[in-house]
Amino acid sequence: MTILEENEVLRDELNAAKSDNARLMQKLEDSARENSVFKLLNEYDITEHLKKKDKIIYLPWSKAWTIIKSLFPTARFTIHKTNDGCIYHTDGKTAWVEVSITINGWTETESLAVMDFRNKSIPVESITSADAEKSIKRCLVKCAALHGLGLSLWTGEELSSAAKRKKETDLDDVKQDIIGTVAEKLDAKVPREEIYKVIESIAGAKNPNAIRDIAIAQKVLEKIKKMEVK
Repeated sequence: MTILEENEVLRDELNAAKSDNARLMQKLEDSARENSVFKLLNEYDITEHLKKKDKIIYLPWSKAWTIIKSLFPTARFTIHKTNDGCIYHTDGKTAWVEVSITINGWTETESLAVMDFRNKSIPVESITSADAEKSIKRCLVKCAALHGLGLSLWTGEELSSAAKRKKETDLDDVKQDIIGTVAEKLDAKVPREEIYKVIESIAGAKNPNAIRDIAIAQKVLEKIKKMEVK
């Protein structure tokens, strides 16, 4: 091999190494961006924004999107339509919607069945545009949870009955119970300031998601359960 050929090989190896380093740096930057977004949204206190319907505690889609846009103004969401422009997808029997949220260049995608008020899939021939629109908004909130916002609301949604009986041993589940109980107390007109005061007096912070000790979380939960309108 001539010196010219050796130099050519070395140049190719150097370019390959530079390309590998660039890809590695991009991966590190993407990972850091994703983690910072998730950490901020996962720790955001959504308690005062929660609503209760029957036994379900939920975060309204308008509140979820307001929080995301206030923290990340360039965030956007996408409704995935079919090739013919339909806002829901179907297997011929039932249907589902798909939504993506992109924050700081990081995209999460979620799907959700088009369901009725009983959370039962609606037969495709009975689906209205209103049903699909409602499912899209619910899917938006679930997609936001993949980015971290309100993720605790979905903890244990697929657990078996046996697993649910062990909830008290899981810190995340206790924090979810706290959030649900706070929503119930707010619905019962217990003053928000008094609830937060109780949480802060025991946990040292108003945000239930900031609690790191299961014993403290359980104390907070029991104390809030006993609160009544004066």
